[in-house]
Amino acid sequence: MEKVVLVGINSQFIHTNLAIRYLKNYVEKYSSLKIELYESNINNQIQSIITDLFRLNGNHYIFSTYIWNKEYVFSIIKELKKIMPHITVTLGGPEVSYNAEESLIENKSIDFVLVGEGEKVLLNFLTNENKNQKGVAFLKSGEFAYLGDEFPIENLDTIPFPYNDEELKENIKILYYESSRGCPFSCSYCLSSIDKGVRYLSLERVKSDLKRFLDSGVELVKFVDRTYNLRKDRYLGIWEYLLENYKEGVTFHFEINANIFDEEIIAFLKKVPDGYFQFEVGVQSINKETMDSINRRNLLERLRNNIKAISKNIHLHVDLIAGLPYDTYDTFKDSFDYVYDLDAEMIQLGFLKILSGTKIASEIEKYDYKYIEFPPYEVLSNCFIKYEELVKLKNVEKMLDYYYNSEKFKYSVKFIIENYYNRPFDFFEDISNYYDKQNLLGLGHKVVTIFNNLVKFFEEKNFQGKNIFIEYLKLDYLLLGKPGVYPEWFISNKDKEKYNNIIIEKDFISSREGYKKTEFEKFNYDVLNNKNEEIEIFFNYTKKKTILETF
Repeated sequence: MEKVVLVGINSQFIHTNLAIRYLKNYVEKYSSLKIELYESNINNQIQSIITDLFRLNGNHYIFSTYIWNKEYVFSIIKELKKIMPHITVTLGGPEVSYNAEESLIENKSIDFVLVGEGEKVLLNFLTNENKNQKGVAFLKSGEFAYLGDEFPIENLDTIPFPYNDEELKENIKILYYESSRGCPFSCSYCLSSIDKGVRYLSLERVKSDLKRFLDSGVELVKFVDRTYNLRKDRYLGIWEYLLENYKEGVTFHFEINANIFDEEIIAFLKKVPDGYFQFEVGVQSINKETMDSINRRNLLERLRNNIKAISKNIHLHVDLIAGLPYDTYDTFKDSFDYVYDLDAEMIQLGFLKILSGTKIASEIEKYDYKYIEFPPYEVLSNCFIKYEELVKLKNVEKMLDYYYNSEKFKYSVKFIIENYYNRPFDFFEDISNYYDKQNLLGLGHKVVTIFNNLVKFFEEKNFQGKNIFIEYLKLDYLLLGKPGVYPEWFISNKDKEKYNNIIIEKDFISSREGYKKTEFEKFNYDVLNNKNEEIEIFFNYTKKKTILETF
């Protein structure tokens, strides 16, 4: 009997490949076939992956192919066919679905390409000796052969739950989940805009699946629905179920459209326990010409109000895309400042990718796009923004990760921006220029080095008020946890006798345990209330989030 291996090469170790699990479980439910899964990531050496696949001794290897792993997959299958010339190699996934003929011609090691939604296509493909099935592309005597697309699955409830009990108990990776397929929107840069219409798992089925997650003790479940909050009765029903079955320590992540929240939804979300929900909100740009050109509509004032209303207890990620039509370097600054003002936990600054099959791929000449013609197909320039300007934004992105998305500089960077800059973007641009001038951009940095670099940047700018800035920086540093190293700018003023008395009062198992899990510091400036007076703060690290107590 043929041994079939489904291969998922992820972008990071902590990710799981949802697609290969859906495919395996669907085929095994509706046939007598058994499929083996193999998972790795692009940080592993190609030769190591080839060795693993060789040892599995499969007859048929089927690869899940995406923008982040195409180069790896294409390299792996070429080498694998050298040592296992009689195997069959099949590819599926978005990176080959929209250019099947080109993929087959580009890499002669590919025998078949599965196009579109995979479950029915793969089942028919594996259970029929005649491989000329709908959704299956191949070369026949050098000519491209394709019968056309397979119809999508109408009833998504027929697709089995993707994870087994062992995977749920491992709890070392992010688990992905899909409660709907398709997207009603037509964003010109997005592959999801190609497939019109949205199909849903039933509400009862979703509740049953979520119960398995909740009962297993997983930490993070990411919904991959392109826009989760489309049908209010349904998405609110799911959220109500999660709230009724709240479990501390687990987070559910949703990609949402915050424009369409009404007062009832805002009121509900305010009741959600802190950290239970995590939202990703795609703003992309606030430039009207840009939004019109990419078929997006943002109600900016409403969006701002909705996000601000839920930002206290919902962990928020907000997305921007650089390189879109009509967005210049200067107009992008406006979008940046807008999302910065939303006070989200993370600003994800991405760069436009020219993906086959999207509307924007047909506008390359119209907007004079120059882009990398291999994964990740990222834009290099267009008639609105120059390559050197996008490079500057790349540097800003790195500083954004260091000094904003890390959440390690909440107080010190806020102090700098509010006191020395007219707009947030200028700070990130300024410090990226500093890193560039000091040849620091291409280096990896320990956390303490990133703190030290901020001090050096402050000094080079010759900003006044360094003594107050250092107090805010000390607060940020102590919020990270019990320091293992105290930088030279960190001058401790703590009252050691008072600290010891607090430890005794807190009733720790031992003084040693108390000192290990806490810190105490005197600040010459009230960094919590922005007052020019002294304050003493006790830092308790026994919980997931540092607890502060003032004296």
